[in-house]
Amino acid sequence: MKAISVFLFGILFSFMSINSMASGGNSTEIIYCTLPGELSRKVSLSIDNKTKEINYIFEKEGKAELTVLFNEENKLKRLTDSKMGVTYYGFKRGAYSYIVDITNGAEQEEYTISFDIKKNNKVVQSDDCLHSSFRSADITSKYISDVPYVDDDNFAFP
Repeated sequence: MKAISVFLFGILFSFMSINSMASGGNSTEIIYCTLPGELSRKVSLSIDNKTKEINYIFEKEGKAELTVLFNEENKLKRLTDSKMGVTYYGFKRGAYSYIVDITNGAEQEEYTISFDIKKNNKVVQSDDCLHSSFRSADITSKYISDVPYVDDDNFAFP
């Protein structure tokens, strides 16, 4: 019995250590997208554990190329298309829009993630995230603004 307890404690400790390292200890990752290609690229969204602000980071080869802080003055946009089972998270920077799409599967923990960049509402990059990508089951924040779904061909998100 003692051996089982020690074993379970070891597994729990390892999981907590990995989760802490992945989130840096000061934040909790809510979306993580590893992109395909020869260069290492990733998109992540995390919530600061103290301020509750949301941090967006796009990294290439381990270096941050774009960071955006979402707070009371600058909220992340979320659009949910319940008919298609897709939730979109996005924001604009000048002529560019950055969007993470999460498409739910048939099972509760089954989903796919993709990442799109638009310039003047035209897609200039679209990638499916690799299977190692992750999304939290519960993404709630006062710094996310829900955008109502509009069934209109001229509607552009975000």
